[in-house]
Amino acid sequence: MRKFIGLLICSLVLASCNLFEGTGVDFEVKNNTERTLNRVQVKTSYGSKTSIFNKVAPGKSVSGFLKINSDKDDGNYILEFEKENEEIERVINEYFSDGTAMSHKIIFEIEDDTVYFNTEHYY
Repeated sequence: MRKFIGLLICSLVLASCNLFEGTGVDFEVKNNTERTLNRVQVKTSYGSKTSIFNKVAPGKSVSGFLKINSDKDDGNYILEFEKENEEIERVINEYFSDGTAMSHKIIFEIEDDTVYFNTEHYY
């Protein structure tokens, strides 16, 4: 019984520390426009990057995890995307400090003429 309780405690500690993902933040990008978004990416002002999502169809969303382990200073998150046949748009939002995220999840909602930004905390 002691081994089971010890194993349970270890499992909870490992799961809560994001040991396998590292320090970072979950994100979601929602395309609320009538046009396809190309080359959607979330990154930090220090260059940590997520995968590039080549296409996000109208009404769809993509999500992922942005590691910020190498960013030991303060910085911002950057959403970068391209609407069909237009220049790349960059939106700078949210703040992290000493390589630690201030939120657990960042949500970007892309509209025709603006980008809304929201955060979630998992407590």
